[in-house]
Amino acid sequence: MCSESSTENGCCCESGDRAMHHHAGRCDCGEGMPRRFVRPFVLLLLAEGPSHGYELAASLKEFSPRGLNVEPSILYRMLKQMREEGLTTSSLDDSGTGPVRKVYELTSEGREALDLWASSLQDTAGTLDSFSERYERTRRR
Repeated sequence: MCSESSTENGCCCESGDRAMHHHAGRCDCGEGMPRRFVRPFVLLLLAEGPSHGYELAASLKEFSPRGLNVEPSILYRMLKQMREEGLTTSSLDDSGTGPVRKVYELTSEGREALDLWASSLQDTAGTLDSFSERYERTRRR
């Protein structure tokens, strides 16, 4: 089965296991999470308050029992893209001890994107609930 590391296809599978449950570049193991799906979680964390990348990575791990493990390079690339799209801003924080950190903050456009994601995910949650109910009925047979 899958490990918790990410691959270039955005799921949690290590390359050694890919042949068993990947079809046309997509993971069918049920344990992977496309990188794009991480975006609403990052937007939500930034809606809770400004944060730097390391804090975001740690907070992503708190969303589920298995955590949302995102490679740092992928997270920072996503943050850069979100900044370029106007969803976030960034500034340098040198107030603490240690190296200067880039702090990200949600913009009003980012809030709108989060609202759209939330609506879409709420619809998806209803669909997944229906799937789970039907699946459980098949297991009782």
